[in-house]
Amino acid sequence: MNLIFDFDGTLVDSLPKVIEKFNGMADEFHFRKIQPDELPNIRHLNSRDVIKYMQIPFYKIPRILHRARKLMNSEMPFLTPFLHLREVLQQLHAEGFLLGILTSNSSENVNTWLELHKINHFFNFIHAESSYFGKSRLIKKLLKKYNIDKSHAFYIGDETRDIEAANKNDIYSVAVTWGFNSEQILLQHQPDYVARKPEDLLKIIPQVGKPCTT
Repeated sequence: MNLIFDFDGTLVDSLPKVIEKFNGMADEFHFRKIQPDELPNIRHLNSRDVIKYMQIPFYKIPRILHRARKLMNSEMPFLTPFLHLREVLQQLHAEGFLLGILTSNSSENVNTWLELHKINHFFNFIHAESSYFGKSRLIKKLLKKYNIDKSHAFYIGDETRDIEAANKNDIYSVAVTWGFNSEQILLQHQPDYVARKPEDLLKIIPQVGKPCTT
């Protein structure tokens, strides 16, 4: 089995710092800042509606993401994994699952964080490529590059766009509820599985072809 993880919001608890960095760029790139009291409502929006809410023109997204990755570089030593996630990754690795990462963050940031938390050896590959609405294309590219059988592949992420990208590539989608998007909006996008805590992955992954009922 091949388990492909999103990074921000799935492995690393980076949301507060990501919002801080985006708010710091808002005046320069002329988009809307996110206030703390707005976050609960924003978590109920799908990925495209988040961009609309923040009033970010699509053509600016690559430049903003590029800047955000650079700004996040100095924050990586201070970001923590989600509770019990390290133990879950260790068990999945020990049981022979092949783990990888697909992220729009930079490979430098990801490698720095993995090494700091001594979990880099759990992962067979890191595919870092920026494309906010292009994850479907990136998954297709990744499946071909690493010769991954679709019927034995899972994409695990915290946003609606992660579910969409997995579904378009006919691989299993696992939506985690501890990241950016709320469980409510994730369920509306019909993931194959839902994980409400990292330990749920240990129950979900072996049950290939048996999507959970929610």
